Amino acid sequence: MEWRFVEEGDLEWVLKGTKEMFDESEWGEREYDEESVKKFFHQIIDNPSFIFGIIALRGEKKIGFMSGHIIQFTFMKDYFAKETELYVIPSERGKMAGLFMMRKFIEWAKSKKVRQINFEPSSNGEDIKKFDVFAKRLGMTKEPNYRIKL
Repeated sequence: MEWRFVEEGDLEWVLKGTKEMFDESEWGEREYDEESVKKFFHQIIDNPSFIFGIIALRGEKKIGFMSGHIIQFTFMKDYFAKETELYVIPSERGKMAGLFMMRKFIEWAKSKKVRQINFEPSSNGEDIKKFDVFAKRLGMTKEPNYRIKL
């Protein structure tokens, strides 16, 4: 499995994936806003120092994407990293692409000298049980969201 940072040419693929992710989520009964996704995508491209965005690849095939960002704590000068989106295409689920991308995000966040890394999965049911397994492998605690304190 390989990865790379998102590029302008990934926009249509990311739009398709975010629509699928949205439809699968608990938010699926609401209206999907493609313009908001485009705006966020361009923020990722324009701000690589503070916004993380990668594509996971198996060979040349795009199999997932992940985004996250760095935010300053409200009451101090320290920063934390927060996962924003994590999506793996259905045919690749269970093949470690999610864990692979989470590790890349953690590495990136640590390189930015953050004090804490937060994950807030929007999944429920069986998916959250799978996320619990990933979280333990990565050294996260759950309090109430998944965290790695550095």
